[in-house]
Amino acid sequence: MANKAQESSQLEPAFPFLTVLVSGGHTMLLNSTSLTEHRTLAETQDIAIGDFLDKATRAILPPERLRPPFGKALEEFAFCSQIRKVDETMTENIDIEKGSEYPLSEEVIQPSEPDYSDYSPPSRRQDELESRSTQWGWALTPPLAESKGGDKSSRRMVYSFAGLLTSIERLVKRPDPLFSLRERQDLAREVQRVAFQHLASRILLYLESSSTFTGDTVVVSGGVASNSFLRHVLRSTLDARGYQHIKLCFPPIELCTDNALMIAWAAIEMHRAGYTSSLDIGPIRKWSMDRNAADGGILGPAGWIKSNGNGEEN
Repeated sequence: MANKAQESSQLEPAFPFLTVLVSGGHTMLLNSTSLTEHRTLAETQDIAIGDFLDKATRAILPPERLRPPFGKALEEFAFCSQIRKVDETMTENIDIEKGSEYPLSEEVIQPSEPDYSDYSPPSRRQDELESRSTQWGWALTPPLAESKGGDKSSRRMVYSFAGLLTSIERLVKRPDPLFSLRERQDLAREVQRVAFQHLASRILLYLESSSTFTGDTVVVSGGVASNSFLRHVLRSTLDARGYQHIKLCFPPIELCTDNALMIAWAAIEMHRAGYTSSLDIGPIRKWSMDRNAADGGILGPAGWIKSNGNGEEN
């Protein structure tokens, strides 16, 4: 019978690997070397990517298409081929003002197989920082591309989405009230492209600069990991920059947003590793995964009980 060490060595993904946690409350890149050992490489300096996508969705989508989960609604709207057909038959643009009507029935806007063929990944760092012009006359500036300090500042290992959100809100609220479905859809696509390439950029910066990372996998989890376009952007970008050997690992889409399952799975893994907790511990709203953080990381809070493997507590 295989022992626990042998079983552990056969698990995929195997440590060490990079962790990308993307949700409504988190945007983090970590170097994970064991179940309890993680080093924070980059995190958001303002809002989380999931929060950003939710707010962008509310700004961009027609009222009748707004329904939770908003991130899924944005993805479906952005890559719905029927929208372009509907928009091309219209003789007038659509008024963005509150109360205006949109000729979109449930039958017309049904989820369709997404087409990512028009996506071109950045082949150079310089390409990541460039704004792409659109037929509508606007362009979204990638986060931190114009930070004070030039190239050095743009390479800071942080994420930022607040500025991009402000740009979107200003664009939607511009004086010209005409905003066609086609333009809304293009904006929905561009919002995701810019945000997801920003996520990929910090992975690339770390891989390019690190001489100590020996892993070959990036694990992406959290609610935003359910976005199929994110998966496409990350894979395409890594391939375009010479990292074809780096594997991407995602949970099944239907499990990415299941918080109860995430908590239960974490508990199972900790229990298997010999960690339990005393019954007098209280809930903690938030604490770091990094042991070098002020709170000591995962094992920082009081109340953990570690077994020595023989059923005895250390």
